[in-house]
Amino acid sequence: MLARVQAERRLLAIQRLQQTSNQKKTEREDKDNIVEAPTGDAIEGATKKDYRNTLKKDGKRRSVLTLQTSEQGKEYVVVEKDVLCSDNKNDVDVLKEVAHYSIYAEYVYWHFRLVAIEHFALGKEETRFLPSSDTTWDLIREKFSLTSIGLDESLLVYASFHSGLASTPYAVIVDEVKETVVIAIRGTISMEDWVIDLQYVPSPLDKVGDICGFDGKGRLCHKGVLTRAKWLYNDLKKYRILKQLYAEDSPYKEHNLVVVGHSLGGGCAQVLSLLLRPSFPGLKCYAYEPPGCIFDDEFCSKSKEWITSIVRGDDVVPRLTQPNLETLRDEFFDVTAQIKVPKIKAFYDVRNPCPDSHLVSRNANMLCKKAQIDRDTSFSEKLRVLRNERADKNRESTKLYIAGKIIHLVDTTGDETKYVPYWASRYEFNQVVLSNKMLSDHSVPPLVQILKNLKLDETHEVLVQEHVVVNDEEDEEEVRVFICFSNPHGKISFIVLVFCFAAWITNIWSNQGCKFVSRTTTITFPNGTLSPGYDLSAGMWAYNLRECIDPNSCDFDNPNDLQESEFCQPYPIGLIEIDANTKAGRAFTSLANFIGFIGLGLVLFSTSMKLRKQSCVALCVVLFISCLVGGLQFLFLRGVICGRIELVDGDMADATCTLSENGYAAVAAVVLWFVSLVGSGVMLYTY
Repeated sequence: MLARVQAERRLLAIQRLQQTSNQKKTEREDKDNIVEAPTGDAIEGATKKDYRNTLKKDGKRRSVLTLQTSEQGKEYVVVEKDVLCSDNKNDVDVLKEVAHYSIYAEYVYWHFRLVAIEHFALGKEETRFLPSSDTTWDLIREKFSLTSIGLDESLLVYASFHSGLASTPYAVIVDEVKETVVIAIRGTISMEDWVIDLQYVPSPLDKVGDICGFDGKGRLCHKGVLTRAKWLYNDLKKYRILKQLYAEDSPYKEHNLVVVGHSLGGGCAQVLSLLLRPSFPGLKCYAYEPPGCIFDDEFCSKSKEWITSIVRGDDVVPRLTQPNLETLRDEFFDVTAQIKVPKIKAFYDVRNPCPDSHLVSRNANMLCKKAQIDRDTSFSEKLRVLRNERADKNRESTKLYIAGKIIHLVDTTGDETKYVPYWASRYEFNQVVLSNKMLSDHSVPPLVQILKNLKLDETHEVLVQEHVVVNDEEDEEEVRVFICFSNPHGKISFIVLVFCFAAWITNIWSNQGCKFVSRTTTITFPNGTLSPGYDLSAGMWAYNLRECIDPNSCDFDNPNDLQESEFCQPYPIGLIEIDANTKAGRAFTSLANFIGFIGLGLVLFSTSMKLRKQSCVALCVVLFISCLVGGLQFLFLRGVICGRIELVDGDMADATCTLSENGYAAVAAVVLWFVSLVGSGVMLYTY
């Protein structure tokens, strides 16, 4: 419900933005119609050239209007942002660098460890790759190239794969194309990484600054990320990695240093770059989708000199800060208090997809206005006390932000095919956006491809929703979205699911036992004399003989002295010749199980996503076949098991069969399949 409220707020803000934009466009057109065009004398020579340049400049915008949440994260304001363009050399260079180094942020997750194990003789249990001290640079270039994973001009010179609370996997690579030394740090995977992520309280940088050589007095940083960055700094120093790479006899001593990482690795890269910068003033850092709470406000501004952060769409990680989570909590409680219908009705409503054209009306049916909330309840009082306590604590703490310059990639088409990059402000990521892309936008492989394929001169047409007045009686536009057990067809799909599942289970049980029929036998001797034979229970694949109740005094000719045994016996091979009817019964039984499973899957899918009409027809056909095939399994009753059998000594055994436990279960399964078929027909009738 909160996600729908956020979506409605964004939609209304976009509509206001569009109305304002259209109004300004109309005013400009009216003004252009009134102003006289310059005469021939006025546009001669330089004046004419200047006039045309002005038209060209006005017609080609280098900025974009974006919706940015207010400081409290509850309202939207319109802000003009600079778009990265090909006319700006700095934009082009930055984008090339960001795209080039993104592959290292991706490969540090798995690729470097795999290549070290498969090609560099690293043991599977080893957690550190480090060439021996007597290995020359020429030998490193020859033996430790990353050609096998597509990095032809890159060398792996060091890697640590140990993951703990303080330690984190990372790799040091020499990029001979860009003539740089790259430190790539892995993002969140393990439970220890999540613990570090959650340690987002501010930690002072005073002592760290004194050790590393920068002014950290009064500056604050993400506590967990700082712990990881200090371990990285000490690990590099312990194994003398950078000292060897930048030694006088090293061929890489003139290479620039670059630190990269994704997610938590991006945050660690930002802080590590701060610790290393006094020793490497030309250092650059590229953080891909980093946490949203790294440095305090002043330090974030200063870090623009060497840090560039990249955020994609609605990615939740750059927005996960303590103030944002508290705002989300407050909004959740507000929306909960606004629900004016029974909670179960609201629960069923939010599980059904809602198109943008019906957001306002659907939300109005479920929620009252904030002014109508009853503030005199005990719940409201407790909530007020909680907010006051949190507000007092927040006033004492310093808010942390995303570090450096920020490039925000916005999907302009909604299908992830075109993105526009613009220079964003760290203040605009002050709301957790609840959307279906908030998690998928954090994935690093798609981000790498987006950055590589990004075209700055590409024309973007942003489609916005026009203001639509919806009639409550008007049918909603069909939206097919997979939501578990949302019942888009109504309760009928769940009812059909119950009957289908019961039919499938019952049918399986009916042919697994050996009591499909009870078989009574009469033996006819050659002289015409009749004698009762042994009665037994028979199934599709096995039978159940009778055994003596008391082995010491048992008359096999007396049915009262016998009882059914506990175990099923397979039919002896060669003793009874299985005829066509018995084989057909067995085949139809197995086929009923298989086709019924397909029908069950389709019905289960229909409880989470609305089926198209053709799919409903297919479901009806599948259930009809299940019902038909389930009935054909009773051909077993016309088989040899229930007919005349010639015994070994020439006697004839005539059998009479009546349905037993498993047989009645098979009948019940057919009835259940038929009820499911009727239910699926009702689903089809709704179309």
